[in-house]
Amino acid sequence: MPENSQVSTPLQPVQSSPGRVHRPRPAEKTSLPVGVYVTSVCLAALALGLAGGQLTGPPAGDAVAVLTVLGILGSSLRERDLGPHLGVSVATVILAAALPLVGPSGAVIVGFLSYLGSVRSQRLRTRLFNAGMTGLMGGVGGFVYISAGGLVPGESGLTPLGLLWRVAIPLVLGYVVMTMLNTLLIGGMARVVSGSQVWDVAVRTFRRLGGGYLTHALIAFLFVVLWAPVGVGTFSAVLILGPMFIAQWTLGRDSVERRSHLRTVKTIVAALEEANPYSVGHSARVAELCGRIAPRVGIDTADAEALHYAALLHDIGLIAAAPRIPRASGPVDVDYLVTITTHPEAGVRMLEGMNFLGGAVPGILHHHERLDGRGYPAGLSGADIPLFARVIAVADAFDSLTTTRSYRAALDQDSALEVLRGRSGTHLDGAVVEALAEALATRRWWPTVIEDDVRTAVGDAHDHDDPLVSDLYADWSPEGEVPR
Repeated sequence: MPENSQVSTPLQPVQSSPGRVHRPRPAEKTSLPVGVYVTSVCLAALALGLAGGQLTGPPAGDAVAVLTVLGILGSSLRERDLGPHLGVSVATVILAAALPLVGPSGAVIVGFLSYLGSVRSQRLRTRLFNAGMTGLMGGVGGFVYISAGGLVPGESGLTPLGLLWRVAIPLVLGYVVMTMLNTLLIGGMARVVSGSQVWDVAVRTFRRLGGGYLTHALIAFLFVVLWAPVGVGTFSAVLILGPMFIAQWTLGRDSVERRSHLRTVKTIVAALEEANPYSVGHSARVAELCGRIAPRVGIDTADAEALHYAALLHDIGLIAAAPRIPRASGPVDVDYLVTITTHPEAGVRMLEGMNFLGGAVPGILHHHERLDGRGYPAGLSGADIPLFARVIAVADAFDSLTTTRSYRAALDQDSALEVLRGRSGTHLDGAVVEALAEALATRRWWPTVIEDDVRTAVGDAHDHDDPLVSDLYADWSPEGEVPR
């Protein structure tokens, strides 16, 4: 181990412009593209409704009215916490039941009015998009149902086997197509709003929502059987309320648990940011970057949530390490390096007992490892470093480079990516770096400015996430051992 107590470093203070902590962005894009997209979806739904009326004739008014009322009730109970801005609504039970009961044109009406009349508080644009999207889903699902040989069960005298082949299977096929269309339309909106890749958003949405939608399809078939073959008619709407509310309660239970976990994580992050004002927003930015990288390196929806938690909490150990970190007053020295290397393990110790974070632990513990084996805390190298940790390492370094510090201005996106590419194979995983570059090509990243008043309040501070600090550690401890 080297005997010198100070490491030579280029991290020297520079002047920066006054201001507050913020991420300067250009003026927001006009809402015209979003308006055009929403209008197009609504017009497509209208066209399908008219085409369905020409094909099968006008739907039964009483059935449409009952289904619409139930659809409004279901959409008003919608759960949104199955993922960011995603939810499964029991209104889809009614929409699926509409396929055999009222045909394509009736399904368009039921789907559109169910969300247009929802009592949930929504922006008009959001309400119209949900209404148009659901109406379009109903129309497409109705045509698929007919194309698959589906019949109106009450008018055909079907046997139990006939119900399976001429109602259940066509209904499921129509429902699957509706679900796929749902995810593609959501992906299209994400593309218009933020530049996200349609297919990436669609796949993530489908994986998240598919299980909940499957339960609804089964309830919808029960609804159809009660309505027509059994002959209960409109009173089946009352009988189906029980299974609908049970399905919603089941989804809601998962949602409540997810909200509880997220509140816990946010509380912990808030404690870190209170202790270290320099870190305000850093965890959220790293989590956003990891979310953009994840689908491009094969991290699916289930694991993406664990990665999100790991990214939010990767620096939580700084709460324990902060009191022992020497105040920055010049070059980075050995005392600083010795202390900062303790924060990954300290973070893992702080999270012990939180079982829902178990999948996040490898990312938190090893996010400062290097591909060349000269990182900390374990000196892992190459593929031995967990994928979560390699993703967080890239996002961490990128956010550091694009954030102003006392010793340098923030780099722009392209300059920061060039720095990361220069570190591929030694410090960072090149495949993850290129995944980040691909993600940023669709939606640009803007630097974060830390203003003078913040630095004045907390004093100067080194940034342990700066890639140069990683090099200083690697040079000082070439075997990758953390001093004890």
